[in-house]
Amino acid sequence: MRSPASTVAWTAALLTSALGAAILFSAEPGINWPIWVAAASVSLIVSRLVAVGRVETPLLVLVTWATVLSLGFAFTDNEVYGLIVASDAMLLGLATITLGAEKWSDLSAKLLVAVPFLAPLRVATTSAREVAGAPNSVSSPRSRSIIKGALFSVPLVIVLIALLGSADPIIRWSADRLTAWLPDWSFPPRMLFFGFLLTLTLGANSIARLQPAAKLPQYPDIGATPRVGLTEQRMVLWSAAAVLWLFVLLQASYLIHPPPAAVGTGVTFADFARRGFGELSFAATLVGAIILVLEYTRPADATERDRVVLRRLELALVVALEIVLLSAFRRVILYEQAYGYTTARVFAQAYMIVMALSLAALAFEITRDRISIAFGRRVAEIALGAFTVLIFWNFEAWIANRNIDRAVTTGKFDARYTRQLSRDAVPTLVARLNEIPVTQRDSVMIRLGCAKLAGDRSWFEWNRSVAAADRALRGVERPPCPPRGSQLKADSVATPGVAPQSSASAPNKAAN
Repeated sequence: MRSPASTVAWTAALLTSALGAAILFSAEPGINWPIWVAAASVSLIVSRLVAVGRVETPLLVLVTWATVLSLGFAFTDNEVYGLIVASDAMLLGLATITLGAEKWSDLSAKLLVAVPFLAPLRVATTSAREVAGAPNSVSSPRSRSIIKGALFSVPLVIVLIALLGSADPIIRWSADRLTAWLPDWSFPPRMLFFGFLLTLTLGANSIARLQPAAKLPQYPDIGATPRVGLTEQRMVLWSAAAVLWLFVLLQASYLIHPPPAAVGTGVTFADFARRGFGELSFAATLVGAIILVLEYTRPADATERDRVVLRRLELALVVALEIVLLSAFRRVILYEQAYGYTTARVFAQAYMIVMALSLAALAFEITRDRISIAFGRRVAEIALGAFTVLIFWNFEAWIANRNIDRAVTTGKFDARYTRQLSRDAVPTLVARLNEIPVTQRDSVMIRLGCAKLAGDRSWFEWNRSVAAADRALRGVERPPCPPRGSQLKADSVATPGVAPQSSASAPNKAAN
């Protein structure tokens, strides 16, 4: 007979999968995704609670964070959807493979490497075992045989109908008639989607039921740790420190006298402002990684005096890197003030902030004379925290506001870039339309005229940004959308003499 924990795991998986098939398949992104992620999280927690009588802290933290991130589908309408799905998959996968871990400190950054490979494998194999063992709860041997045969044949029939329906009119007609009979399930594609979700949720719920203690992945022993001699370490650290601190002193000197851009070196202000933030960010990342490698490869027989010297050099490097990042951040600000704000530049600034906080965490580890397993987890937490802020902060509306503020004072506005903004920025563009210079306003009106209304949506497709954009567009008189060629011509006429924000990737793609 099936145990109560197994019944709960199956029931929760079936309900969660049916919910996902009903509100996710062929639906517009909206509140449906957070509803399903929350349902899958609750399903996992309930299965764990019924089976072992407790829910561990790491499981709660991971599924809660996944649910919070998923809310971005209902609050924004920009291109981060793919990143949200990937992050949710990583968090829920990490929750699955670490089930049974008692403390948050049991988790390490190395687990993130294993999640994309280990989580699908464990979930799929566990789900297959559950399905194969399901007939064993039936007492009659003949009934078990019938159930097993159905479990194998029904999915096969669905797959074959999906594959052959487009090639044979009779099969297609039959499938269409069945689709008309079950209009809400779009048989067979929606059933295939249901089966995919059931595989995920049943496997995860079964792991929660069957795994009383953590079964963390075991990494292969790569043998003796490679060592870098003390002389080599000192040479690397001294040389890097000399170069970085020379750069820092030069930046400080620019506070006293003008930078080369102003003294006839041939370096324009645009080059000075933009030619650095990508390279400087990469340099900070590279040197930070070198510090980690040197810490990992430090000889075990190093004396305390040697360790103190190396530790001071590393801290001096970290301080220099923080100043380098500050310089890079300032250059982005200068470039934004001169040529406008874009999403890529905002993302570049976010990366610099994450790097600065990660270097601060590295400095803390260096002062303790060792790089602990917690360092990787702290960096992951910092990056995930920054990503969470970007999801819920309407940065495209902020960008539109800043560009309009700049247009009010300078008269310069890149109307072409408004085409690259999502519906998150539409309410701001509509509300401040009269503040945009007249020569660029027509181009912005074309962008608004070509923006598509969302139309009627189901309740589970609700999205705050889409709803706000629809209200704004319905409240303004929009011109008809012209053909594509005339749009480009209007843009070229409407934005004379403005450095194109949309094509500034040539000088620096990393922070355009």
